[in-house]
Amino acid sequence: MNASSLNSNFEPCWKTYLKASAFLTPPVGIWALSCIFVFPKLKQIWRDAGFMDSTMMGFMQTSDFFMRHGVVMTVGVLVVLFLMEWRSGGWWARYRRASVGTLVFLLNSAVLVLIATMLCSAMVVAPALAPPK
Repeated sequence: MNASSLNSNFEPCWKTYLKASAFLTPPVGIWALSCIFVFPKLKQIWRDAGFMDSTMMGFMQTSDFFMRHGVVMTVGVLVVLFLMEWRSGGWWARYRRASVGTLVFLLNSAVLVLIATMLCSAMVVAPALAPPK
């Protein structure tokens, strides 16, 4: 058996990372825009309605943590992927597609959960903002 037939089942690294960036760009963009425009307004609505209890504060602190340290975590993931490509000795090619695909799926799911949580929390708080009848 020659080496070219062994590597024929593996996707090239550039193709895997191009697909990953294509599938990550829309949700990361939506998350960034929601953190800039929607989340501060939602915090203000929560404060005005008096709903800033410990449950909401935990959610707020988690989201604030990812907003503040997102760039550092992204650089860390990119460095790990670079080191895996550079120093793996070939075994990474076997697991690259599944690993990167799982990471992309988890990040897309996290953005979906964040946006759904923001929407649900706004619906819970909205009746408290209505004037009494």
